[in-house]
This record gives sequence, structure tokens and C-alpha cells, in this order.
Amino acid sequence: MKRIFTIFILSPVLILAQSPIYDNLDVNNINARFYSAGMLFSDTLQSVSSYEYPKGSGYTTIYAGGLWMGGLDINGQLHLAGQMFGQGKDYYPGPVSNPGVYNVSNVEYNYVWKVTKAEIDEFILWYDCGQTPGCTQNSSYVIPDVIINWPGTGENWNGQSQYIAPFIDVNQNGIYNPLDGDYPCIKGDMALFTVFNDDGVHTETGGERLKMEIRALHYGYNSSDSALANTIFSEYTVINYASITYSDFYIGIWEDMDIGCSEDDYVGCDVERNLAYTFNADSVDNDGCNGVLNYGYNPAAQGLVVLRGLSQDNDGVANQIGIGQNEVINGCGYGDNIPDNERLGMGVFAYFDRLLTGAIFGSPILPMDFYNYMQGIWMDGTHFTYGGTGNGGALEANYLFPDDSDPSYFGTNGVAVSPWSELSESTVKGDRRLLSSMGTITFAPLEVKQFTIAHISALDYVDSSITASLDLLKSYTDDIHDFYACDTMGMYGMCDGQIVSVNNPNYGEINDVLL
Repeated sequence: MKRIFTIFILSPVLILAQSPIYDNLDVNNINARFYSAGMLFSDTLQSVSSYEYPKGSGYTTIYAGGLWMGGLDINGQLHLAGQMFGQGKDYYPGPVSNPGVYNVSNVEYNYVWKVTKAEIDEFILWYDCGQTPGCTQNSSYVIPDVIINWPGTGENWNGQSQYIAPFIDVNQNGIYNPLDGDYPCIKGDMALFTVFNDDGVHTETGGERLKMEIRALHYGYNSSDSALANTIFSEYTVINYASITYSDFYIGIWEDMDIGCSEDDYVGCDVERNLAYTFNADSVDNDGCNGVLNYGYNPAAQGLVVLRGLSQDNDGVANQIGIGQNEVINGCGYGDNIPDNERLGMGVFAYFDRLLTGAIFGSPILPMDFYNYMQGIWMDGTHFTYGGTGNGGALEANYLFPDDSDPSYFGTNGVAVSPWSELSESTVKGDRRLLSSMGTITFAPLEVKQFTIAHISALDYVDSSITASLDLLKSYTDDIHDFYACDTMGMYGMCDGQIVSVNNPNYGEINDVLL
């Protein structure tokens, strides 16, 4: 039986004593755990599966997840960071800081800031009352700790950016201070904020550090809308604090999705929807449970969607929707006749499996293995191919098991192919892990890159056929795409606090940046 434990964060003393630190986003039908150092959903060292769906049911659809990123320096040397099951560590809590104060920063930021819209609204009413003649403030009101301690601004003297978490700066002085009326700027009805970096020893991948700072805002809505009630959003801001311009840079989202039991799943992708997904390989979830609660009949389906991908390198052209150079069929900004506002979609969909031949389909071991998977290359060094298991065919492909979702044949460079899925191939069901990656881009020093993903869950309680929940997942995905609509604002767009403003001698001087 997998053990479940709980951490209560009561004081700075406990922050020092307890690791890892996490909190749960549980505003709708999903109960998902996020960690201070960027790991998603699970502390696998404690054998905890912590993406519960539906909330309160005990059923789970994701075991673990994490970000991968990597690129080449001017000498062609690979720099890479990634996270899988947490046996090693590539990411550390806190912003990039001066080396001499890194340990202090690590402790101070080993935290997950969880705040609700209701808490913020109540604070605004209380503060505004205090600024309004004749209005009597509620004397029993206490500002929540999360508003008091929101990491809106960093410590310049410690080599940190002046701006970190998004906030509303009431007096426009550039410093977060709730006593001046400042408050967190979030999306949704509940949000979690974390900031972490890879500026330490990489014991998970063995990769050369990138010196990236990653800020994440995870949020959801308490909504009666079926799609929103089964979705959580994650917006990421990534800043390059190295003195290196990285070329051929990729970012991937890796996840071990387990629909209840771990050894009876299939995976696939929908190219046009930017959707990677896992579903039960048969109509009953009951194989390889290893103590996990099984869904039995009517198992769920789980999806990962790229809503707003990485910005494509500027080329001065208003790129169109298509499969030509600097064209994609699943990004944002293509075909609108505006130059250099394009954002990539899911560029590669990969899977691997601990139950299959490790030399081909195994988990990455070396830094280049992680990088290769993001490019669509197997452990044996061969490119993904179309059909069968995706290995050993004649036609190279960027998307594994796309079914009929690529009518433009974008993933096969225009070569027409028939629909291809695990169901059509009757592949051996197993313990699939998947990867959705974006790239390539160039990432210069002090540049900022942003992207947004969503996790969408679906469960058809009526239809027990194999694809019923998957079909519902695709319907929810369409609704979420319509709702988000390639939001151009990102994490900071509605807020007063800028993203980056560093004038520390370690980095030189930079104006506020948003790219």
C-alpha cells in the first residue's frame, strides 16, 4: 500500500525542518499537489500519488510530473535540467541569487504560497475601508499570512530580481508591501505560486546547469461549467540568468499518468488540440494496481494541454498556419498577419515505459537521453517513426499515436498517413510515461519566456466503452481552448509588478523585460 503523509506549515522553524514542502490546489473537482522545488503532484520517495480525481474519491490519474529543459551553448555543449520521480534533484526552491547567499535563499523560499480570490477580495475591502472617510474597518480582521508574506519583490542585494511574484502595486513604488495596500495578483478562484531554479548540482539528470529561474502560478476555478470544474491551469515564467545564449532550446512537460492502476494504460496525442493524454487500455481498470484504488468500470481519462506555447524566434514575418518553414498548425498567433507574435504548440509527443525494452523505450539516464526525447529520438538514437510502436519504421514522425488528429500531416512533414493509435495497433498495455515538448527556440541572457499548460480530467459515468472518457476529455479541451483563447497577458499581464528588473553587478543592468 502506498503511504500518504501530511505536512502542516506552521512556522519558519518547520520550514527549516521539513522537506519537501508542498500544498494542494483543490478548488474544483481536482485535488492536485505542487511542490516548492517545482515537482508536480507526487513525492514518490514517500510513494504518494497526489493528483486525485474526482476530489475526495481516492482515485488518482497522475503519479508524478516535472519540467525538462535543455539547449546548447556556443560550443555545442548541452545544458539540461529535468525532474522525474524525485530520487535526484535538478531544481531548488527560490530565485537565482548570489552564490554566497544561496543557502539562505533556499530556506526562505522553500514554500508554496496558496491564496484564494476570496481572501484577496476581503483584504481589498478592509484596506479600502481604512482609506475611506467615515468607513469603520473590521477590528477583528487579520491579514492572512499568505498576503503578508507574498514574495512580490526579491532582495537586490542578494542578487535576486526586484520583482518575483505578480502583485498589484497600489502606490506604484515597485516594492511589495500589503500595509500600503499591495496584494497578490492571481488568476482563478484559488492559486498557488512557487519559484525555483536549476542553479545547483543536477543529481537527477547529471546535466550541466542552465542557470534558469522558473516561476509558476497554478490556478483553478470554482465553477459550475463542466470543463472548468475539471481543469487546472499552470502558467510558467522562465528567465535565463546565465551569460550564455542557448540555441536549439526545448522545454518539455514529463508526466507519469496512471489511470488508477499503473499497468493497464494507453497514451496518445491530439496534434491540433495540443493534447497529450492517457486512458485505460480496456474498459475495466484493474491491472497492476500495487495497492492503488482502481476505478473499475468507467475509468477516467487524463490530459495535458499546451494552451500558450513558447514564443517562436523572431523572423520579421507574419507566419501562417501550415507545415512550411516557421509555420505550425497548433500554435498561437499564426495566420493573424501580425509579425513576431507567434507561439509554438506541442512540437513532439513521446512516451516510454518501464515494462518495455529499456534500450529503446526506457527511461532516460544520461543528459542526452532527456534531450533526445524532447526532439523525438529514442534511447537507441533513432528518430520516432510512424506506425507500430513508433520505433523501426521507414517514415520519421514527431507525434506518436496521433490517431486522426493531424489531417495536415504536420508531424510527418507533409507525407500522408493513415490514423495511428495504440487501439488501432493493439499494442501491449503498460505503465506509460509521456512527454509533450516545445521547441526549438533561441534563449538569450536575461530573456524571459512564458508558456501556459492545463491539466484536464474527464470521467464518463454513463458510457463504459474504452474511449468514452477520452471523448469527453477532448470535448472539455475544446471548451478550455475557447475559454483561454491564447491569453496574451500571461502570468503578469494584469498586474503592476514587472517580471524582471535586475541591476545587480552579477548580471549587468536590464530594463523591465517581457518576451
